[in-house]
Amino acid sequence: MIIETDLVAVCKPALLLSYYLWLFLLHDMPATLPKFLLVTPVWNDSVRLEHFGVELAKALAVSGLNITWVIADDGSDTEEVVQLERLKEKFSQIYSDVLLHLHPERSFKGGAIYQSWQQFPDADYYAFVDADGAVSADELMRMLNCASDSENLDMSFVAVRHFSGSLAVDRSLLRKATFHFFRILVRGIVGLKSMDTQCGAKVISGRSYRAVSERLVEDGFVFDVELLATLQQGAWPITELPIMWQEIPGSKLRLWRDLWFMTGGLMRIRRRLNTSDL
Repeated sequence: MIIETDLVAVCKPALLLSYYLWLFLLHDMPATLPKFLLVTPVWNDSVRLEHFGVELAKALAVSGLNITWVIADDGSDTEEVVQLERLKEKFSQIYSDVLLHLHPERSFKGGAIYQSWQQFPDADYYAFVDADGAVSADELMRMLNCASDSENLDMSFVAVRHFSGSLAVDRSLLRKATFHFFRILVRGIVGLKSMDTQCGAKVISGRSYRAVSERLVEDGFVFDVELLATLQQGAWPITELPIMWQEIPGSKLRLWRDLWFMTGGLMRIRRRLNTSDL
């Protein structure tokens, strides 16, 4: 009995120490990182992707975030597909979690993004960034970190461009006028009160996207207008983040021709939003 009592007396402090150490480690253990699915849509755009992709892969490699990066090809030419496969291998040497989705039929930017997002039904956040590098890798990482640090998993984060102040965008007068005119159209036709619907970087809450995804129809230049308007209609929260942005040559947007088609898209979005309100 004396021996047993002595053992208890000796072991009790060690057991208590182990218990408190376990509590301490449990308290300091980092929460599970949110899962990001990042898509870069491309269509015959391997040249610009090669420049931006290296920068992005380096940023992802040191981010400490849980990000799967998907290059989503929207039916590019055969020669372009060969280049994309080469680039995927090149980027994988810098950041290992890179995938190449080859969508065989042209579905436009929004269609390519949605097809790749839908292959990851459990992501905490769905994001995309254009391949031209107009939104730099550093600015994209700032957006992703805002989402990762957010206590509200329903919050989405949208990049917006400014034309005054320290983050003023340097664009031609015609481009600025078109930007403001389209924003007026979006507010007047769709009722979306957004500073900038067309900037090529967005981080969308997984829960909010899955809640509205079946209602999303547009896949062209106004797909993000429909996405944001549908989130707004469902009262899902959105934070607009002013970013540094630069004009990159080679845009496939043709101002006056595409503005006509985009206006038609806004009218279609308005009709569907009104129908869903009934």
